[in-house]
Amino acid sequence: MKNTKPNIVFVTADQWRGDCIGFLNRHPVMTPHINQLANEGVSFTQAYADCPVCMPQRVTFLTGKSGSRTGVTRNTENRLPIDPHTSLPGILTREGGYQTKAIGKMHFNPDRARFGFEHITLHPNDYVNWLEDTEYKGLYRGHGLGGNEVYPAESSVPEQFTHTNWIVDEGIRFLEQRDPDTPFFLWMVFEAPHSPFDPPESYVRLYENITIDDPVYGNWDADEIPFLYERNRPQKFSPLQEEMLKETKRRYYAQITHIDYQLGRFFGELHSKGLYENTIIVFTSDHGEHLGDHGLFGKASFLNSSANVPLIMSLPSNIPLAENGLKIDIPVLTADIYPTLLEMAGLPVVEEVDGVSLTQRIATGKGDEDRIIFGEFGKESGTCFAHNGRYKYIYYNTGGKEQLFDAIKDKDDKVDLAKLPAYQDIKEELKSQLEKYLDYHSSPKIYNGKLKVSEIIQNNQPLKRGNPFALRGPLRYGQGYGGLK
Repeated sequence: MKNTKPNIVFVTADQWRGDCIGFLNRHPVMTPHINQLANEGVSFTQAYADCPVCMPQRVTFLTGKSGSRTGVTRNTENRLPIDPHTSLPGILTREGGYQTKAIGKMHFNPDRARFGFEHITLHPNDYVNWLEDTEYKGLYRGHGLGGNEVYPAESSVPEQFTHTNWIVDEGIRFLEQRDPDTPFFLWMVFEAPHSPFDPPESYVRLYENITIDDPVYGNWDADEIPFLYERNRPQKFSPLQEEMLKETKRRYYAQITHIDYQLGRFFGELHSKGLYENTIIVFTSDHGEHLGDHGLFGKASFLNSSANVPLIMSLPSNIPLAENGLKIDIPVLTADIYPTLLEMAGLPVVEEVDGVSLTQRIATGKGDEDRIIFGEFGKESGTCFAHNGRYKYIYYNTGGKEQLFDAIKDKDDKVDLAKLPAYQDIKEELKSQLEKYLDYHSSPKIYNGKLKVSEIIQNNQPLKRGNPFALRGPLRYGQGYGGLK
């Protein structure tokens, strides 16, 4: 029986900035295979994570719901609110007859929850178990750097034993073992380029003669915004000297290229098995990485370096596409992936979601220019944003700090317009829209319809004395991230 439904390959990287794709010419990164996806299909240059940290985005990818709706606005130790009956894999399996498989860094709670998938091969748990049967047992993160430390490093194992290669190997194994009469949905989630920045040395050498740019700074100081200072500045990377920082960036780029080249192997397998022409391929990330810009590392802010993500789709020829290499510059959300894939698979969205299907935009090349997107991170002392396609408003509850950026002319968030008289009407309109959005979702950031102002309590000593990010040392014998507590 010939399968006529499109296969779906959903590729997600962790902490991959939206501007770190080669064809955008923003950073000197080598991504030939992702460039090709964009040349074949469509890229969304203003795609955003509504809550730019790992676990909330896992929920959003699989449900189409924002963190504001689910209440998951930061990483959590609670069970993730993903209903396996209405999750993306759940609907594809039950209603669409798809074979569903996930491989890589799920970052679920509980670790082994399937949330609608028929089977999951889990990183780091299953990868570490696999590594234990090799001569490199105990060397996952064997260099000693933790999962959020940003000093330059290199892989403790040869390339063919890295988790990036392992994820692709497992993906290829799935293609060999799948039911040939059934459409499939495969979700591959890479841990890289999330720190530690430890690519195989051969990929670092690719960038030896590449000029690495200095970090971006603007007309504002992150130290004057308590939220940014407390989350990012004291965590043991402020002493990074200029040349060290460039080596860190070099390794971040190298991790990106490592993933891209390995995806070349996987895409080659799709071609050789005659699957590529009938497969939807989606590439995105859960959030970005500040990468030293504005003196920051990590994520969780709504600066573009953190919240803007790549979103690229390559489509079978029977799915309408305005033109190959289409670029759409309207703001979209990662929540939009859920309804888009369901519609492309010929399936309905069965409950209220925050994402909107992008199929019509892809078919016509036009978007909803009136759309405003929103997002939030954290509780009362967190941050939130509103973006209308031209301007982006960011609010920080601690101290009531505000920022406004021109999203078209200032993609690096260098010029804060929030205090300029000419932009007060724009700022107040976006602020009002954000307050309505948060009030509708009963956000703890709002009180009586207005954004809260949290007290500034800044005690640098505990921040400097503690280093929780360094606790992610080597994992062994099937430990997940929960084994790091």
